[in-house]
Amino acid sequence: MRWLDVIASEELQSGQILTVEREVGDVVVWRTESGRAVACDARCPHQWAHLGTAGAIDGDEIVCLSHFWRFDQEGTGSKLSANGRRDEKSPVDTFEIRERDGRLEIAVPD
Repeated sequence: MRWLDVIASEELQSGQILTVEREVGDVVVWRTESGRAVACDARCPHQWAHLGTAGAIDGDEIVCLSHFWRFDQEGTGSKLSANGRRDEKSPVDTFEIRERDGRLEIAVPD
């Protein structure tokens, strides 16, 4: 595992999504409305919509705007039904993220 420098921590605002392009698949780094930085696979497992362009932050979750699947900070997938029931959906892979010297870094496999 190696740490990949992404962005200055102060540049990633609450509700913002940043795409990190990699040869083996993109990662999105996003900040929850409560201020926590999160990193996960950029592709929604439903129909592979890219969360960097078809995603939005809703509270402490990232939501795929294509079909409204949502993912929490641990990558757990769900969808809210019309009456508010939360149905389990496929998860997304998450990546360890840290702040070091004012920069956000994500752990990626070698």
